[in-house]
Amino acid sequence: MKKNHQGWRILVGLFAMLGFLVISQWATSARAATNYQGADFTTAAKVTNGPDFKHADTIDVQYKLDFGSTSLHNGDTISLDFPENLRGKTPGDTFDVTDESGVVIGKAVVSDTGVVITMNDALEGKTNAKLTLNLATKYRYDDTGEKDVVFPLENNGSSTSTINMVANEANLSKNGVIQDDGTIKWSILVNRKNLNLKNVEISDTIGDHQEMIQGVTVSKAYWTSATGYKREKPAMSEDEYKVTYHDQGFDLAFNDPLDQMVVIDYYTKITDPSLIDTGYKFRNSAEMTWGGGTSGTKHSEKANGRVSSSNGNSGSGSGDTNETTEEPEDKDTGTIDTDNGTETDAEEEAREEAESKEEAAKEAEKEAAAATAKKRAAAKAKQTAAKAKQVATTKSATAKPTATQSAGQTVNHNRKLPQTDEAPVAWVTLGGLGLLLAVGSVRVLRRH
Repeated sequence: MKKNHQGWRILVGLFAMLGFLVISQWATSARAATNYQGADFTTAAKVTNGPDFKHADTIDVQYKLDFGSTSLHNGDTISLDFPENLRGKTPGDTFDVTDESGVVIGKAVVSDTGVVITMNDALEGKTNAKLTLNLATKYRYDDTGEKDVVFPLENNGSSTSTINMVANEANLSKNGVIQDDGTIKWSILVNRKNLNLKNVEISDTIGDHQEMIQGVTVSKAYWTSATGYKREKPAMSEDEYKVTYHDQGFDLAFNDPLDQMVVIDYYTKITDPSLIDTGYKFRNSAEMTWGGGTSGTKHSEKANGRVSSSNGNSGSGSGDTNETTEEPEDKDTGTIDTDNGTETDAEEEAREEAESKEEAAKEAEKEAAAATAKKRAAAKAKQTAAKAKQVATTKSATAKPTATQSAGQTVNHNRKLPQTDEAPVAWVTLGGLGLLLAVGSVRVLRRH
């Protein structure tokens, strides 16, 4: 009886050891995520618009990364730093990085100093992973003149783009921000240069798919930096100006001369909410007049405002399932409006015409790339079928009718990363466990 109990204790011990080894094997096979520095894989980087910028303008930058034989796995992160004199336009913004078919391969988060991309498992098993990132930035400082924007590249290289920072000489500007409740908050900056202006009048006209919400707030303001300002409190009294509302906006006249900047805030309602998330640009325009009277003719200045749900950040990528010819690069630069309300109508028309031509060229290039990829896939499938037919014919000709032929087995281990070569370890572990169980069983039988 005592011997039977000892035998069971040995079997229980062996099963406990089996469980421990299985758990250890599983823990060993679990792969820790890798954090990559994007500069180590950046083959090209540049500023894609400009070269002249006001401090409030958006500076678009583009990065191209090539990972070659380095495999990207689920959970891996890629960190890219902005050049020292640029900052993220919209810290906290998140966007999807997609492949050429629109499949999400990673999620990116923008900060003040750069962007971090977290990959998913969409590129598992693929080689030659490539990424193209288009990011919206702003100039970090308040100085003016030509500036070098230096991007670090792979192999300790670098790429330099030259930009020209210019002072904003406009007396009037306008900008907008889309709100969570489906409205847009518009702000008109009047007398930006703190001049002595008489008989100041503002005429505001809202654009398509908007409805005026009556009620304006008028505040004196002062600059805190080249792009930042602060409103004084309390706001100006309604006795200091007269406002008249109409279907397409309002007219406002100041009773007294102005000698400092004034901010006019108001809201419009978006009448077609389906446009909000499409990147549609909601527009608005304002005109300021001053002077005139007995002193001479009136002066005028216009400003255009545009706002979109798009923050100007995007990413695309690809990888080869097998070794193939490299696809054409995506030429999308993600260019967005950069005038901050001070672009003239002629400048706006010229820029948008150039953007339309560039967009058409991109679409044509994508269609050509898709057609090329389709032809390659068809040719490869035809070649594979031909090889399979040839192998089948060869086997049929060499087979003997009196013998039974069994197919051989080819084991192909992934040698790129040591942690992916797990099959031999698993078989050795199971073999050792089998030997332990066999020895234990023999020992129990002998004691019986």
